[in-house]
Amino acid sequence: MRLLRLVPLLAVFLVLPVFAVHLPGSSSSHVAIASGYSPQTLSFSLRLREDLIVPHRVFAVFLMPGERLDLEVSRARDGEYRVHDQAARISGTGRHRWLLHAPEEPGLYPLHVERSDTGERMQLNLFVLTPREQKQAGELNGYRVGNYPSEPFRGLSEYEPPPGFVEMDEDMAAVHVAPHFKLGQFASKQSDDYPKFLILDERLLLLLEEILEAVNAEGIEAGTLQVLSGFRTPWYNAAIGNGENSRHQWGAAADIYIDERAPAGRMDDLTGDGRSDFRDAERLAEIVERVKNRSGPMSYIGGIGLYGPRPHRGPFVHVDVRGYEARWAFK
Repeated sequence: MRLLRLVPLLAVFLVLPVFAVHLPGSSSSHVAIASGYSPQTLSFSLRLREDLIVPHRVFAVFLMPGERLDLEVSRARDGEYRVHDQAARISGTGRHRWLLHAPEEPGLYPLHVERSDTGERMQLNLFVLTPREQKQAGELNGYRVGNYPSEPFRGLSEYEPPPGFVEMDEDMAAVHVAPHFKLGQFASKQSDDYPKFLILDERLLLLLEEILEAVNAEGIEAGTLQVLSGFRTPWYNAAIGNGENSRHQWGAAADIYIDERAPAGRMDDLTGDGRSDFRDAERLAEIVERVKNRSGPMSYIGGIGLYGPRPHRGPFVHVDVRGYEARWAFK
């Protein structure tokens, strides 16, 4: 198995066709929850792209080998800002602005943006992707990926095949991609073996963090959102009977639920009626809808789907950033 380089850390409702229910695999998606909640935001934000503004203490960005990315401090307060990066792939392009040049070798490359007068620090976990072109017979390094549709859905650029994937080993699964989410939470459930390959849409991570903050603001204590299904390879997505344009295959969708109390693995009783049922999915979806409707620098246009309980799983809510509105429900 090729080892990836790991740099040491520096200190309107539109009803669409609904596909088959998302089935969890043999591995558990339940994550240990820390007591208490903090949004883990900073006094400044970092603009990674025109529509991607990050206020969190830790976040992830996904680039192809050699790809360049402009970084700019947004909401800059008094003080100077510095970027700490061991591999010297950063060059200054102006006050509070830098150009990041991704390494040529796939892997994880953490860097930090620090506000010098307060010591506040953002850790940006840069994941350099393994190019999709390395796929042979539908596999990457022995991992079944499958094939994307030959034509993008509705001609939308969001449905073009992703250029590459994160190659994740077991240690990398524990790396934070946002303050309250780890990379391994989003891996396809098709296999327990490593390495695994996946991709994530950074907008989805920001949306999930905003949902989690709104959940806690409602008095529902949650340290994370459990991810029943995150990324799915096209091969696995087809194997469980889902449609070929599922946003899960682009890492732009997550099926989520809140699980702080026993029994583990099912949505908590959010309505106080003593049951875990469709009403709890409705309660969570109401919060998601409010987050999506907020005015702000980020656009979370996409889908919300409600799913009631089944014998093998509890209720959950599907959220995605597909670029157009969609709503559906299965009781």
